[in-house]
Amino acid sequence: MDFLERIIGMITKPDATTDDIAKAPRMEEGLVIVGIYMIFMIISVYLTYSHIQFTGSYQGMDASSLSTLLMAGGIIGAIFYSLIGWPITTGAAHILSMFSGGNGKFYPKMLTLIGYCMIPLIFVSLISIILALFTPTTVVNLSSLSSGLQGIASNSTSSTLSILSIIVSLAGAVWAAYMMLYAVKNGESLSINKSAVIILILFIAGFVLTYGSIVLGLLSR
Repeated sequence: MDFLERIIGMITKPDATTDDIAKAPRMEEGLVIVGIYMIFMIISVYLTYSHIQFTGSYQGMDASSLSTLLMAGGIIGAIFYSLIGWPITTGAAHILSMFSGGNGKFYPKMLTLIGYCMIPLIFVSLISIILALFTPTTVVNLSSLSSGLQGIASNSTSSTLSILSIIVSLAGAVWAAYMMLYAVKNGESLSINKSAVIILILFIAGFVLTYGSIVLGLLSR
């Protein structure tokens, strides 16, 4: 399969496609997919924060400075989540697979496979960009926040579009996990049941790390 055929195959027939990738991994293809995801994610973060207007001050920091800090933090987080998260996720899947009797290779096989599994996240980022364009500006009075930065999360996730964005992100994560199921199965030569257990562990860990602060922000309202 060529690059385009593999991309389409990951969407239509992930089992057969991951088997093909495992036999002839080309890591540059995984890097391209991760790079596209990173770019779209940065755009999504920028648009999201550009629709949040801060007023007042927080712990001696004025609204403009805090807005810039949060924007920079969001962009850095997007870069870290994509570029650094790629080998971290691959490494975690590979280590868990080794304990389960897997015999795959971290580089280039598993790195390429996990890179392909980020295809759903590209769609998520595109939808997030579209939703961000239609999101009205949210005004957050920093001086009235009693719960600190969790209060900011609560205010910024209260709109229907923001909640829809979270739902889309979760759907994309489930889709990516489905692809990873076959990536681990064929890349590490494991049974579908063992692969499912590994993906479930990774999914729960990813959910807690990604959405834990948002859930706490909503519960603190």
